[in-house]
Amino acid sequence: MTQLSVRRWTTKHVAKWLKEEGFCDYVDLLCNKHRLDGTSLLTLSEYDLRSPPLELKVLGDIKRLMVSIRKLQKQNIDLLEELGLPFDGHSPTGSGGSLDWLCNGDSGRDCDNAETAPVGEEYHQYTNGKYKQQTRRLDPEYWKTVLSSVYVVFVFGFTSFVMVIVHERVPDMRTYPPLPDIFLDSVPRIPWAFAMAEACGVILCNIWLLVLLLHKHRSILLRRLCSLMGTVFMLRCITMFVTSLSVPGQHLQCSGKIYGDMWAKLHRAVAIWSGFGMTLTGVHTCGDYMFSGHTVVLTMLNFFVTEYTPRTWNFIHTLSWVLNLFGIFFILAAHEHYSIDVFIAFYITTRLFLYYHTLANTRAYQQSRRARIWFPMFSFFECNVNGPVPNEYCWPFSRPAAMRGLIGKVPQRLEIMSVPPPYGDLGKSAKDIFNKGYGFGLVKLDVKTKSDSGVEFKTSGSSNTDTSKVNGSLETKYMWDEYGLTFTEKWTTDNTLGTQICVEDQLTKGLKLTFDTTFSPNTGKKSGKVKTAYKREYVNLGVDVDFDFAGPAIHGAAVAGYEGWLAGYQMTFDSAKSKMTQSNFAVGYKTGDFQLHTNVNDGAEFGGSIYQKVNDKLETAVNLAWTAGSNSTRFGIAAKYQLDSSASISAKVNNASLVGIGYTQTLRPGMKLVLSALVDGKSINAGGHKLGLGLELEA
Repeated sequence: MTQLSVRRWTTKHVAKWLKEEGFCDYVDLLCNKHRLDGTSLLTLSEYDLRSPPLELKVLGDIKRLMVSIRKLQKQNIDLLEELGLPFDGHSPTGSGGSLDWLCNGDSGRDCDNAETAPVGEEYHQYTNGKYKQQTRRLDPEYWKTVLSSVYVVFVFGFTSFVMVIVHERVPDMRTYPPLPDIFLDSVPRIPWAFAMAEACGVILCNIWLLVLLLHKHRSILLRRLCSLMGTVFMLRCITMFVTSLSVPGQHLQCSGKIYGDMWAKLHRAVAIWSGFGMTLTGVHTCGDYMFSGHTVVLTMLNFFVTEYTPRTWNFIHTLSWVLNLFGIFFILAAHEHYSIDVFIAFYITTRLFLYYHTLANTRAYQQSRRARIWFPMFSFFECNVNGPVPNEYCWPFSRPAAMRGLIGKVPQRLEIMSVPPPYGDLGKSAKDIFNKGYGFGLVKLDVKTKSDSGVEFKTSGSSNTDTSKVNGSLETKYMWDEYGLTFTEKWTTDNTLGTQICVEDQLTKGLKLTFDTTFSPNTGKKSGKVKTAYKREYVNLGVDVDFDFAGPAIHGAAVAGYEGWLAGYQMTFDSAKSKMTQSNFAVGYKTGDFQLHTNVNDGAEFGGSIYQKVNDKLETAVNLAWTAGSNSTRFGIAAKYQLDSSASISAKVNNASLVGIGYTQTLRPGMKLVLSALVDGKSINAGGHKLGLGLELEA
């Protein structure tokens, strides 16, 4: 039957086709009662199935039957056109014979059919012949993305040049004092607020880059961001050039600067452009007030993050909005912009984003000649994107052939990493081989117990054999599982009291909030920290804020994982110093018995580690680090061997000829003894070797 033209199908052929497609129940109705042949089958529409005389009642059967009919229609487009019934992907007669045409000249029917026709790559066929619709394919059109990137880079460069021009025309502060502003007149200036606003922008940017990296349609997303950002900043060039507002605060030491010839102006524009116009990079400008570029960036990134992440990612959406709104508040609290500057920036950015995506998602511009005339760049970039872009994610890189040869095929159970570890735990397996099971120069005692009421007690004490200094701590912990709360109190021999309250999986699944405070009665010193951690499939995020009167410090970290690959970034921003004090990056690969980890800290220290579980008893690790400034290299090898179920031995050696040996013995359940020794291989006879003794008790 597959070789016979549909034109020649009889009712028997149609009956056989229905059975093959899994619609045996309708053979009698369609073939015997209503005598459908091949030509009449091709002309069927969903309206025919729902209306008399057929009047099918089962919605699922109606939809599945139409999917199969549309597949047949697509395979016989020439016959439909010969009959005067052009196929548009919905019904043979539904559009009156009109076809949409793409900007490259191809017929729009192919893109439409990608949504409806059950061809192999768009649909999955079940054994009963029914179909499950899968996502349509969107053409990334990389060349358009490159054009949009060139466009936004040019606009940013032009904006920098206009900022140089308006700086020369900034009104004299003695003649034109700051304008009246309700917010600025009511809220006192916070000196470190503008640095905090830029820190919010940096965090939002990192979140967006992570979303962009993992999004399946990253090319379309980047193209849209570049076109929107470029258009808004081009409008900003016009507004800040035509009208020069007076300086909003007396703290701003602004005066008109004459840069001389054109080359001096271009040099200053390049400095602003290369520093992204941020004070964190040392760029300070005046006169570019109408409207706020910082607000534009914060708002645009927020809207892109919330638009292109699933609706169920409530924590990411909340965090994005909090960073956006707090960033705007900090801009105003720093008295760097008038309130009208921020309001107009927020309004223009949000309206343009919503108009752009409304037109793109509804494809209204294809039916409107006016829209194509007024938005030519939009029509050019979006003409081949049919409907909303689905939020689908995939890892952008494939596993290199050398890596596959080294570790072999990854077991199926390990191919998808549900939740990646936090940044501090990257390479943890190798660190444990080097650090656990040793206690050089210490005599240590740890005791853990738990009461009937669920309160956990942990006592720890250690004595340094070199300095004879004794340190100890007492910690109590109570977990209220019903509400996801954990209360922790800690006291140390330094007479420091610590309190920690933790809330987990209550506001949203995967979110952990921790409030940590310390107090020293002897010195009166107090400190506080708020920690947030959020983890879900493929992503682990963390943001901590240290509170200090001079200005809070923000610690941020993000880790993404997919099919064993891990990538993470860690940063620390000190608002008191208005600069980034830490910037670390790490990449790794992890399976059940093999782990590879590399990291770059502050662009100066490079490190890496390899962990290999040879068998059930033997684990090995290699560690390597190099510091660029001093050219110092550190190298170490470590191994752990499980002698039996209750005893293990550890050994390690580094390039400084320091040899460490550790022995761990479980004396009885809840009692563990740790013996260790460190030998200096370069000066064995000179002494200076260290011994360690540890005893852990748990009841």
